[in-house]
Amino acid sequence: MRSFNPATGEAIGAEFSRSTRAELEAMADAAFDAIDFLADAPGAQIAEFLEDYAARLESDREGLARLAHEETALPYAPRLSEVEFNRTTFQMREAARALRDERWREVASDESNKLRSTRVPLGGAVLSIGPSNFPLAFNGVSGGDFCAAIAARNPVIAKAHPGHLNTTARIFEHCAAARDAARLPKAAVQLFADCAPEDGEALLAHPGVAALGFTGSRASGLRLKAVCDRLGKPASLEMSSVNPVFVASHAADARAESIADTWAASVFLGGGQFCTKPGVLFVAGERAAARVAHRARELFASAAPAVLLTKAIHEHASAVIATLRARGAQPLAGLAASTTAPSPASRDGFRMAPTLFAVEAAFARAHRAEVLTEAFGPLGIVVSVESDAQLVDFARVLDGQLATTIVSDANDAATRATLRGVLRFKVGRMLDEVMPTGVAVSPAMVHGGPFPATGDARFSAVGLPEAAKRFTKLLCTQLS
Repeated sequence: MRSFNPATGEAIGAEFSRSTRAELEAMADAAFDAIDFLADAPGAQIAEFLEDYAARLESDREGLARLAHEETALPYAPRLSEVEFNRTTFQMREAARALRDERWREVASDESNKLRSTRVPLGGAVLSIGPSNFPLAFNGVSGGDFCAAIAARNPVIAKAHPGHLNTTARIFEHCAAARDAARLPKAAVQLFADCAPEDGEALLAHPGVAALGFTGSRASGLRLKAVCDRLGKPASLEMSSVNPVFVASHAADARAESIADTWAASVFLGGGQFCTKPGVLFVAGERAAARVAHRARELFASAAPAVLLTKAIHEHASAVIATLRARGAQPLAGLAASTTAPSPASRDGFRMAPTLFAVEAAFARAHRAEVLTEAFGPLGIVVSVESDAQLVDFARVLDGQLATTIVSDANDAATRATLRGVLRFKVGRMLDEVMPTGVAVSPAMVHGGPFPATGDARFSAVGLPEAAKRFTKLLCTQLS
């Protein structure tokens, strides 16, 4: 295996081997050496590991960020070298703080019945699988799931993403050095590059593995969910979301063009490769929706092609566009001139022109699954609905989402109230006016949502101590 430079399509960096089933089983066997140690060690010792890890990463900030840029084509600055890098080290220090004060434990005592309950580690490793689009802050060996699992005192077995193998290997060098310096068992954090799907399932079945933390595609997430469900093991899954925006009629009439500006900027952010990208914009009022679509067309047509992270992402986005066209929708910008989605040429990398569709409510109802399919890339859909009541109808049939935004004016107060009443059960995060792309690392953040956005709407993948609770179990003991 090798990573590819998305801007050129050329293989770069070292070659990595698939781990065999025997090698994976040896990693899971080794995890037993770390389970009791991490459960019983002073919180300060594990916290010092994370704090040292963060400091070591910061000493290699430029090198890591430039390597991640080469493997992902995401901007070196400020995206990787500042925003994402700072988020990564902040998460580690927040996890260290949670280890020092143990606020995730939720201790409850009942003196009259001599009972005490608390949260404890799972008693096995967490298999941590990160996505392509955050090579640092969601990396399997440095990201949110990793920090949450360690904060809850679980060992981690991390799988590298094929899109940034070299970055992950370099990060792990710092992790291993900090782990050893803190005198933690080597099995406290382990890493492998890849494996056959059936061997990955065998790893999940091993008694040394207690849970899964996964961020990625819906197809892969559902396959892994089925395995974990069959095994009876918890799986924290972030899978897919289009994060729709609902624009009420008075706001649409008053601010059509500025709403299009704000929405398009959010769709373009990161090449359209955020799990919180607002991929679908529902606009009440056909005339206002036409104005929104017209302005969006100007913005999409003038924007430069985006470099997508991987060939697989490019192929999926192209397939979604081709399916919409096959159903009768024609792009207003992007791939309108071609009859089939292009395959990325090696010299051009994995580039895609910003592509915009504008469809009516009848089309969106008839092809709801296609319209509401998540696709990484600079792809957006404007849906024109006749009235505010129809806007609410679409909200009522919405699948689970990570986030949504309501855009309204003072005269839209009744519509806004109704939408909020409906959407609070559909999403993990509900916003007014602000597009949902940014996610703050905060204890008050909810980065989750009902299925199929995630596998369990009761938890957040961002923000400690809540994120750590995903990798704990409750234990009740008798007080003496």
